[in-house]
Amino acid sequence: MWDKVRKRIVDACDVMDMVMAAVVVIGIVIAVIGIFPQIGELWRHREETVALLEFLDAVLGVVIGVEFLKMLCKPNTANIIEALIFVIARHMIVQTTTAGEDLVSVISICMLFLFRRFMLATKPDKEHHVPNIFKAIKIAQSPEFQEALKETEEHETISQDEK
Repeated sequence: MWDKVRKRIVDACDVMDMVMAAVVVIGIVIAVIGIFPQIGELWRHREETVALLEFLDAVLGVVIGVEFLKMLCKPNTANIIEALIFVIARHMIVQTTTAGEDLVSVISICMLFLFRRFMLATKPDKEHHVPNIFKAIKIAQSPEFQEALKETEEHETISQDEK
């Protein structure tokens, strides 16, 4: 009985995820439409740095919205990391930040790229053994691993499409 209730709750959560994704799509479309007038403003005030920063803020907002939508539709580690990278980059580019904040942002982005690059190389196997990180890095650079990575991504895409 509890399994049926749990399954219905999970199904309801999936439906709510898709409804929220549709709402996000509407928001992204509205934001994209709002960018076109800003292009004219940017042209009129092209000598002012503030105009460019406002335009970049709007564009990066749309990009982050698209990444968030991808994260809602295909929740996997790679999409989450991409969204975080764009959020940090937007903060660093658009906001007035100190050198220390910029350093922390750059280090954060580097760490996220490293996580994304080597997360598949260090996945536990069927017996839950986690490989040695240095050996995993060496393996991740091999052509065989790159081919297996492509096949895994294709398989995940097919699996997500079937759901």
